[in-house]
Amino acid sequence: MIRMETPEEEQDFLYYQKNCNHSEIKDLTEILRYISFYDAILTAKQCMESNKEELVQIEKQTKKKIFDLIVLPKLEILESEISNEELIPLVTDLRKEWEKTIYIFSNLYKSNEVLFLGKEREYTLAINRVLYSEMPETRRKTLVLRLLQDMKSHNKSTYQLFYYSKQNPWSSANLTEENFESKKFFLSLLEEWKIDPDFDLEKLTSLKEFQSCLEEIPNTNQKIRILGFFGFFSDYGRFTTKDQTNFSKTNQTRVRFIRQTLFRSHHFHRRLENVLTSCKNSIQSIKEL
Repeated sequence: MIRMETPEEEQDFLYYQKNCNHSEIKDLTEILRYISFYDAILTAKQCMESNKEELVQIEKQTKKKIFDLIVLPKLEILESEISNEELIPLVTDLRKEWEKTIYIFSNLYKSNEVLFLGKEREYTLAINRVLYSEMPETRRKTLVLRLLQDMKSHNKSTYQLFYYSKQNPWSSANLTEENFESKKFFLSLLEEWKIDPDFDLEKLTSLKEFQSCLEEIPNTNQKIRILGFFGFFSDYGRFTTKDQTNFSKTNQTRVRFIRQTLFRSHHFHRRLENVLTSCKNSIQSIKEL
């Protein structure tokens, strides 16, 4: 999930946006803030300070940035094209760790992220660059090992931070309160997704299963922290229809395209599978106690 902006940052954004006299850029920053708040602040500030000629370029750049930030790059690992045999087992491990990063650890609550799928995008681009850039094979192997170790360390610290920290978005005083707030937030999004015309109908069954599973978890169970699904809901729930009814018609069309893109993405489908499996495992553990 993306770290919430401070009141001071929010004031800065509103000030710059108010003084941006380009309606299209102003509209675009309304969308950009849900993906990368700091890019939205910077864009609004540039809009306020730029002349007419510069504004044309800023508009183009902002549209491209929004598209780039909502689309996770494809991981280009083709084992058949790897000529160095020493790299093959390392690349296999690299893919497995990448999948854990994208599909599992991204679902946890993380209080310090500032960009939608930021670390996930960074690792994907780095892997593609290391595997297919021109360089000596010894250096490539070194960089692959470094990337693999970095991802493992990142995933370990992500898990430990979630497991040992009591931080939560609602500043709940105890786990029962936190579970109540988490479940309320998750179920409200599931209800909206179920009737969203942009949602992939093939995944509707999984969505309903997940809803039933969540409802079955007791808020009072001190062994289960429902917040473990927060990253998933925060990432895909940021563009909701009910929260953006005041958007211009153009922006509502853009947001609909974004929702369609996200709901049909491989990472949404795989992450939905993983949170559903995790939820079912939690229910099973309760029954076995």
